[in-house]
Amino acid sequence: MIELDRDAPLPLADQLVEGLRYEIAAGRYRPGARLPSTRALAEQIGISFHTVRKAYQRLAEDGTLDVRRGGGYHVAERPSLSRTDRLERAAGVVQDALRQLVGLGLSDDEVDYVFQEQIQFFERPGPKRSLYFAAAYRELAESGAEHATSALQERVLPITFTELQTMETIDGLVTPLADLRNARQRAPGTEIVGVPITYPLDVLERAARLDTSEAIGLVTRQPDAVPSLSDTLRSQSGYAGQIMGLPVEADRRQLETVLQQATLVIYTPQARRRIRPLLQRMEITSAELAPSIPSIGLSRIREALGV
Repeated sequence: MIELDRDAPLPLADQLVEGLRYEIAAGRYRPGARLPSTRALAEQIGISFHTVRKAYQRLAEDGTLDVRRGGGYHVAERPSLSRTDRLERAAGVVQDALRQLVGLGLSDDEVDYVFQEQIQFFERPGPKRSLYFAAAYRELAESGAEHATSALQERVLPITFTELQTMETIDGLVTPLADLRNARQRAPGTEIVGVPITYPLDVLERAARLDTSEAIGLVTRQPDAVPSLSDTLRSQSGYAGQIMGLPVEADRRQLETVLQQATLVIYTPQARRRIRPLLQRMEITSAELAPSIPSIGLSRIREALGV
């Protein structure tokens, strides 16, 4: 039940927007689910239906809800913000909260205690399933887990195939379709869903237009992503030139050398925060190679592992 504080300085519509976002993130309303009508929700929480409509419209504008003619408001199938955007917004929220806590005179230990206590308070009720997205390298596993979590509205953890063999309990596993056989061998008897992985067509096209004398600089967060992503770029774009791959944590001078020598720099979402300021300062042509799961794959995940 969403509860609003009429004495709070935050307008009721703003409170309702945040409350609905939490209900959706917590899994009460799954992707595609229809929300109560404006009048029904207004009667339920004791406010004007105009306020509910205003909140619904704001959530529709930011992509959280879909509006269907004659069918009301439904939860959007995919998150409206990228992982990076969500993390940046979350960092701002946490910074504001920390300033207020410090202003109240709390020590570091007391701040940590409050956060841990509230995290436990907001844990979803009911038994937790052990759900994972397994991939050859960590960054792909993280991106895949993000999409699978969105599809199921239930936490899916990233895991590499090396780590997979050490797990004792796995209630459900999602993996790239190309790695399905590998996953079945490493986790026999587990419910496994294979899904297609796609990459931005415009980035692949830019790579395809390069000739063999033009080099690509590939920047990832971790070294283990470089070989697999290099193979992916070559196989999906047909690019046959040199790929200079290295992690964003590499020696700064070495990193700058690679960036200067590359005709096009391609980076992963996990490397974005660290690499973009450097790319902007050096005025280097670049693109982000973000893996995603198409809608047919998300539907397959919900069909196989949804509850």
